[in-house]
Amino acid sequence: MPSRGVVIIGGGIGGLCAAIALRQAGLEVAVYERAEAYRPLGAGLSLWPNAMRAFEALGLAREVADVGASWRETVVHRWDGKVLSRLSVEALGREVGQPTVGLLRADLQQVLLRALGPDGVRLGAACTGFHVEGEGVRVTFADGQQVRGDCLIGADGLHSVVRQRLLPEVRPRYGGRTSWRGVVSVASAVIPEGSQFELYGPGARFGITHIGRGPGGTWRMYWFLLVPAPEGGRDAEGGHREAVLSHVRGWREPVESLVRATPESDIIRTDIHYLEPLPRWGEGPVTLLGDSAHAMVTDMGQGACQAIEDALVLAKLLREDSDRIRALRTYEARRRPRTAYVSELSMRAGAIRYLRNPVARWGRDLLMRALPSSVALEQLRRVVGHDFLAS
Repeated sequence: MPSRGVVIIGGGIGGLCAAIALRQAGLEVAVYERAEAYRPLGAGLSLWPNAMRAFEALGLAREVADVGASWRETVVHRWDGKVLSRLSVEALGREVGQPTVGLLRADLQQVLLRALGPDGVRLGAACTGFHVEGEGVRVTFADGQQVRGDCLIGADGLHSVVRQRLLPEVRPRYGGRTSWRGVVSVASAVIPEGSQFELYGPGARFGITHIGRGPGGTWRMYWFLLVPAPEGGRDAEGGHREAVLSHVRGWREPVESLVRATPESDIIRTDIHYLEPLPRWGEGPVTLLGDSAHAMVTDMGQGACQAIEDALVLAKLLREDSDRIRALRTYEARRRPRTAYVSELSMRAGAIRYLRNPVARWGRDLLMRALPSSVALEQLRRVVGHDFLAS
């Protein structure tokens, strides 16, 4: 049975960042991912300054920024185009010393895989369980393979096998909304370069973000739609685009034109789930990271950012403390309050975005137009300006 230092289950953004950071800290790392291959997905990511600070520490900030597009301003509109608020993300970035970047998840994965090096991830390795043995751990896989490690990091996402073994009573909760997401290349920028547009309609929220230049000088745009809906809903075969259009017809351009220009195969629909704060993240030489520990709703755009923070903090503590079990408990003690706070903010942000009642929407819109941008910036500053590597 092969022996590894740190065994990471899950080769997503959090798991890859953890592997890179741990290797840079001088630890032996092995990453196991259940998927047979990394496939491009029609999903964009927002990397706020807290995530870009982590990539700076890993020496990857420039390469990450080069595969995306800087995001300087968020403009929120009513569905018909009336501006409700403007937020200078660029000013906040200058304060923190890092930009905000929009990019494709698959492009970020490729940057991380290159940094990790060839054979950095074993694909097609579905973890089925683990057994703590003394101060180490034995991990089992669906193909019968077993590996030993000094510690085990469950970075295997919302439906984490590692978490299910640690906390079998915990189940993801439905956030009450479903999402459609698409990526499309267009001939013109359609919204000002460096802008993110959001539009609020009756019970719906639509967003548009630049994610870099495409082939032939085109502009790659990422868009999303979120609406309250029963859990488990499905569109008719080949009906994703029409389902989106049924919610946004008549909305301010370029909403409809972007959706119509997106190939049906490049639109994905997923329900939004989250985890209530867990009673614990680990035991002995086992802990959790990213969505397996703190999956959150999408309204702060911090899911991936928090996983990246986890990775850097975990590597720092394992480097500094030769007692790995103690280092894991210190990591959990530091990260649990932080991620619970960001998750709660995300829930609160979503509470006002999907209103259906016309009077409630009128009141929200009036408040958004009257509220100084400094109020929103201050709340955001507490999230993206946090020094997560401080002792």
